[in-house]
Parts: sequence; C-alpha cells; structure tokens
Amino acid sequence: MRHLPSLKDFSADEIKQILNKAVEIKANPADYYNVLHRKSLAMLFQKTSTRTRVSFEAAMTELGGHAIFVDWATSNFVLSGIEHETEYLSRNVSCIMARLMHHEDLQKIISASRVPVINGCDEMFHPCQALTDVLTIMEYSDNNLEAQHLVYVGVQNNVSNSLALICDKLNIELTLATPEDTANRESLDTDVQHILKTSSRINQTTDPKAAVQNANFVYTDTWIDMQYFNNPDHEAENKARLNMMMPYQINTKLLAGINCKVMHDMPIHDGFEISASMTKDPRAIIYPQSENRLHAQKGLLWWLYQEAGEIA
Repeated sequence: MRHLPSLKDFSADEIKQILNKAVEIKANPADYYNVLHRKSLAMLFQKTSTRTRVSFEAAMTELGGHAIFVDWATSNFVLSGIEHETEYLSRNVSCIMARLMHHEDLQKIISASRVPVINGCDEMFHPCQALTDVLTIMEYSDNNLEAQHLVYVGVQNNVSNSLALICDKLNIELTLATPEDTANRESLDTDVQHILKTSSRINQTTDPKAAVQNANFVYTDTWIDMQYFNNPDHEAENKARLNMMMPYQINTKLLAGINCKVMHDMPIHDGFEISASMTKDPRAIIYPQSENRLHAQKGLLWWLYQEAGEIA
C-alpha cells in the first residue's frame, strides 16, 4: 500500500506510470467506467476547494466508485484526536484524500490509516497539482519533457516545491523566478532547497524578465494563501506582499515577444499574480490545465488502487 504525501518517495518510473495511465484513461474513458466499482473515497477538507473536490468526486464517479465529502469543521476531527478519527474513517472507505492546513496533520492521518492517503494540498506540498501540470506540459509538447523549460514566477510555496520535486525526477528544466525575501517560511522544505542548490536542471533567480526569455511554459500561482486572502487580520501584510510582488505579475509586458504557454493552477486573482487580459491571451492554457486535474486524479487513483491490490 502506498500513500502520496508528496512526490519525494516516488521514482521517475512511477510518476510516468501515473501520467501515462492518465493519458490512457482520458483517451478511452469508457474502458475504465467500472474499474473502481463499489470503492469509496473519503474527501476530507480543512481548506476551501473547487478543483480538488470536483475533480476527485467526478473521477471516482467516472471510474465506477463513490466519493464522500467530509467537512473537517463540521466533523468530529475538531473534537477528537486525528489518529482516532482516521482509524475509524479508514475502516469504512478504500482511500482517503485530505486537503489540509498543515503537513504534520497529514502525517498523522497517514500513520493511522489502513488505506492509501492522498495529499490534496497542504502548506508544504501540492503533488496532485504537479502531476496535472506535467500532464498538461506533455500534451502541449508532444511528450518531449526533457526539452521543455518551465518558468514559475511568483512566491516560493507548496506549488513550487512540488514542481521542483517532479521536474527534478523527470529531468524537466525548471526556473523559479521568486523574490529573495517572500518565500512562505511555513513552506520551506530542506529537500527542495537542496535540489535548488545542487540540480543542474532546477534554478532560481530574482529576475522574472530574464527567466522567461527562453521559456516554453510560464506558470504562476496566487501570491497569498487562500485562507489569508480575504482575512482582515492579514490586511496590512497582504498589502505589503502585493506591492512587492507586482514586478512578478504575468502580463503582456513581461511576456512581450515570448512564444510560450501560460499556466495558472487557479483560483485566479485578476490584477494580482496575472493580468485579466493575460487569462484570455491565445498563449493561455489555464482552463485545459484545470480540466486535467480530473484526468490526473484518475491516473493517480488507478495507480494507488493497483498498488494496494484493489485492481485485478
């Protein structure tokens, strides 16, 4: 039985198996309508979500299974120890996906679970998004991954961590264009920092204009964690962050003359990390990218269930 807390413990071959299966299922969905017949996925949410909930619930349905939404705030996870509630939950379902505030809570869930656990996002990692992103790059590059240059422009966070991990394993060139002093301290990871310092394919710079010059794909993410975006207690901090980050906005000026595809993992904040006009630019592939969350989840679910011996 395997879990997906991050992509650290997954080999390049295993990641390719997940992605290739996602491609296969996307091309031939009818062949997989009953592969997870009578299987149930518990979807546990501390954080708000659109894409994670919809893609996992739709994926389970289209694979013949069932998804159960569990709101952390209205469940007994807020009243009891995480391990106790997880032990119970994992006796009723065949897989758990958890979207949480803290990676340490995910580790507690994994330690107590009798079934595979998927990290649906926390402050450290977003592996499902990284799988989706590479699936999208595969589609727009004829699967020639090692020839691609992906540039991530914005704040170093859980998404950039997962991109660094997956690009390092698959030998994709990645440049992080991030200000020196705006990394989310809660997101800093020793292994990722080591990759940034030692990998010949993973680089970091503070100059977004120079970074995008030879980019095939330019990627951005929110500058402020979603739980803080509309929080009045963080108003002053958010304002300072936004003012400092404006040179890193994806807009027509930054990408003038650049033949690239534009990516964003959503939700989008028009006028912040990306201009409204850029979301409609012919180079933008944001919505196909977001659609691929569904297909990447299918590939991941198939792989985890197979590893658990649940698929013949």
